[in-house]
Amino acid sequence: MGLGDIRYEDVIAATEEFRRLGRDTFLQTYGFGRARSYELVLDGRRYDSKAITGVAHGYATGDFLRAGDFSGGAATVARCLSELGFLVEPGEPTGNRAALVERLRNLKVSRGPGNLAPSRHQPLSLLWAMAREVDERPRMIPWPKFRDEVGPLLIEFGLPNAKATPQYPFWHLRGSGLWEVEGIPTELAKKMPNVGVLDAHHPQAGFKAETASLLRDPVTRLDAIATICETYLEDVDRRALFQRIGLSGYTTAGSLTEESTDAAPDEHGRASGPAPRRDATRSVIVRDEALARKVKELEDNRCQICDTTLRYLNRPYSEAAHIRGLGSPHHGPDDLQNLLCLCANCHVSFDGLEIYVDADGLVKATNHARDPYPLRRAPGHPLDEAHFSYHRDLCRINARRG
Repeated sequence: MGLGDIRYEDVIAATEEFRRLGRDTFLQTYGFGRARSYELVLDGRRYDSKAITGVAHGYATGDFLRAGDFSGGAATVARCLSELGFLVEPGEPTGNRAALVERLRNLKVSRGPGNLAPSRHQPLSLLWAMAREVDERPRMIPWPKFRDEVGPLLIEFGLPNAKATPQYPFWHLRGSGLWEVEGIPTELAKKMPNVGVLDAHHPQAGFKAETASLLRDPVTRLDAIATICETYLEDVDRRALFQRIGLSGYTTAGSLTEESTDAAPDEHGRASGPAPRRDATRSVIVRDEALARKVKELEDNRCQICDTTLRYLNRPYSEAAHIRGLGSPHHGPDDLQNLLCLCANCHVSFDGLEIYVDADGLVKATNHARDPYPLRRAPGHPLDEAHFSYHRDLCRINARRG
């Protein structure tokens, strides 16, 4: 049976049991972890949305689903609960975001002789581990995997002439207070184990549970990535780095992709013959088309950035653009406060992080000088400054490239 069997009263029953047992007992009893993306908000309380949905399914059908029985996220759990009339919001980060950022800004990194630049070993290792959080992979990483994947990364993006020694960040990141190592016998842990000890005992390392919990929040994670890049990786080509480690989603605010073709080229290098086709099965985000129509009506199909009204097939044409992207890794909401009405050109520039809106509502350029001008907004069109702030952080980490 699917999630469509769940009724409003089943969700209420699940939330009542959640309150009665307490969060930790409830999650342990039914085999769930803390919410990674979305929470159910009811009467001022926040509930782990996937756990509530699995238990509500049990009340509806007698089949209590566990975490591995179904997938969570915007297209499943969040959609199910929203359609039943419940408020679903991105999960609030637990712990202290400011303390996390401060620790990242003050890593105990070494400096080589004759080179005042801080070593990139720890910052690059942390970014690599954050990419794993984006993909929701296990936080604890076996030493062989860390060695084989981080080692080449240190050669490619580390300081010139620096040795690739992945054992150093694997062990010394513990000094950040954000990282832990398991599997080294106590008698061998009084000093840094050498590579032979690591190879022999197969330890694991990764973010502490509370750090991983903080980094599951997309806003906190972006702040952490921007802090590492600005503090330690100023001269690194971030687009190449992000592509290399699996953070390429942070190079745009939307979902711009490069199209490719398999058609055979002619003598001039052009693709010839009919466009090729291939079968594909995809999971796509379901956007609320009514919201897109609403923002275009409010703004009268005029671009809020350049004030242009395009025409196509003798009709006004505009595009509904999300300020904070819907898909991974941004996980923005599909609501009116996260939507702009833009022309096609400004939509591409905004998603491509070439322009942004500052805290005073002025449109500015990221990578070149231009005169700022105010973002136009129609009466009755609310916009959330938090989404603009998120977009500005994306521009921060993409503004300077090596």
